[in-house]
Amino acid sequence: MTATMSESVSAGTEQVERKPLMSGSAILMMNLGFFGVQFSFGLTQSAVNPLFLLIGATPQQLPILNLAGPVTGLVIQPLIGAISDRTWSPRWGRRRPFVIGGAILCAIILAAFPFVGVLWLAVICFWLLDAGNNTSMEPYRALISDRLPKSQLARGFLTQSMFTGAGAVLANLSLFILQKVSALQETAGNGVPYWMYVCFLIGTFCILLTVLTAMARTKELTPSDEELAEIRSAPKGLHHAVREIADAVRVMPVAMHKIGVVFLFQWYAMFIYWQFLAVSLGETVFGATPEEGGRAWDDAIAWSGLQNAGYNFVTMVSALFLVGFARRIGAKRVHAVALGLAAASLIWLAQIDNQYVALIPMIGLGVFWASAVGIPYLMVASMVPANRTGVYMGILNMMIVVPMLIQTVTFGWIFTNLLGGSGANAIRLAGILLAIGAVAMLWVNPPDEADESPIVPLGSKRSITVYDRVVVGSDGTPTSLYAVDRAAEVAQAAQARLVVVTAYRDGTPDAASTPGGKVHRDIHGADAAREALGRSVTGLTRERARFIEQRLVAGDPAQALLDTVGNNPANLIVVGNRGLGASEGQMLGSVPAGVVRNAVCDVLVVQTSALDEERLFASAPEAAADRAGPVAGGDAAGPRPGR
Repeated sequence: MTATMSESVSAGTEQVERKPLMSGSAILMMNLGFFGVQFSFGLTQSAVNPLFLLIGATPQQLPILNLAGPVTGLVIQPLIGAISDRTWSPRWGRRRPFVIGGAILCAIILAAFPFVGVLWLAVICFWLLDAGNNTSMEPYRALISDRLPKSQLARGFLTQSMFTGAGAVLANLSLFILQKVSALQETAGNGVPYWMYVCFLIGTFCILLTVLTAMARTKELTPSDEELAEIRSAPKGLHHAVREIADAVRVMPVAMHKIGVVFLFQWYAMFIYWQFLAVSLGETVFGATPEEGGRAWDDAIAWSGLQNAGYNFVTMVSALFLVGFARRIGAKRVHAVALGLAAASLIWLAQIDNQYVALIPMIGLGVFWASAVGIPYLMVASMVPANRTGVYMGILNMMIVVPMLIQTVTFGWIFTNLLGGSGANAIRLAGILLAIGAVAMLWVNPPDEADESPIVPLGSKRSITVYDRVVVGSDGTPTSLYAVDRAAEVAQAAQARLVVVTAYRDGTPDAASTPGGKVHRDIHGADAAREALGRSVTGLTRERARFIEQRLVAGDPAQALLDTVGNNPANLIVVGNRGLGASEGQMLGSVPAGVVRNAVCDVLVVQTSALDEERLFASAPEAAADRAGPVAGGDAAGPRPGR
């Protein structure tokens, strides 16, 4: 669960979130490194398999030779994600050391890769390159979630998708353009043409320049004292990281399980596409095979790079619109349509015998890729706790690499025995699998509202559709916490933002406001208010997946609630009938009375006077610690928020 926090030092002053808003240029700079990382990924997708074939591999060996990608992704990404969640350095931060370290490893391997002339050594380089890519990628995605407030999260992942597309476009265009340069047509002693050397050297330069620049210009937010204490107290070591992954899988949102079902078909198909695109184009368009080699086969390799550049260019453009569509009709439907487009595109591609017509199906594949690299990550980032973003990004990647791992160990036999050794048949099968994935996406029931993403919904129906924000006041007492509990349930049903407001007075309390008085007990001082606000959200932030904003406001409690909702009638204010300004014997305190009189939106008054506070809370020796009441884990005062 992720909470943002705002604090006002005086009424009417500007509120500042704990995660400050970033400017557009700062978001661009933070995401710049994805350009270089994706250039490296683009070369592994488009250049490594042709390179394997150039130095002696056969097409039926390609799936097993690509074992590096799924194995390193399966092992490294979740482990690095879990370890980075437990890491903090005042100088280097939490995610940046892993992003930089992985990028440097990638740069070294990219520079050395084309010089390799022995297949087994090329496979080792491929493993190391994928290890570097995976070390960088998931901490980098987690950095976006760490750094941006929820209001900018969609924009951050959209920017990532655009840089991802741009890096892949350049990687694949370089394969196509450099292959046309006559001075680079000669081959080195290991059989690799010089134009491929230049491609890998460009990748070395890109990943170092973009990642190092982005990490130097982007500072991570310092964790709170509570977060630092949790990081320091967390057990270290590999086995604890593995246990953390297992625990996260056990409690992960149902929506993530549903995504995994679709990913089984989706990523098996995409691994086939990347491995056999050049082989398919060689058969259907250029009349060439890797066994024969020659100029026609080089043209097939180059054109496959142009094909991949084409779909990644479409990704850059369509990423601008998909998030908006997902908000309107649900990510489930958007991704199902994208999968259907990709399925039709690949089935058609396998029939085409004209190289220029073969570019048209890349439009559908590009729309799908924009959805695949953006929407699932955005949904997961918005539905999991901020302090476990790294491990959950790694788990999402496990859902990607497991189908790839299955493909590497099964598809060689399928290619030879069931598909007749035909690259076109392989692409056709990839399209069929994507179509099954589209149907599976529609067949999967929408998630429970407790598991629904408040930023990009998967597609569940809202029980309540009229509220954008649910605002509740709390002074940390059990009665107000009961109102917070009720407000959380309403916000969950409405998929609305929950805003918890704690107001306080400056100065010291007078006799009338002391605990022994019979009238309203104000909170005095920002420190006491911050402590009360912490008690108010403890139980909510202890669980995953609810979007909470916290506000400290200096001034009158009723006015603080009214100022928070403003003039928007689509908001809801939740207050208890006593506990916020109720004198003894009153059924409606001064705060709810003032809110009801002046609010322009709906007001829900919770019947907190029914609570027997002394019986429920005063008997336990640790009563002070347990003042969080129902939302902090106790069930005596009423139901907890729905899960």
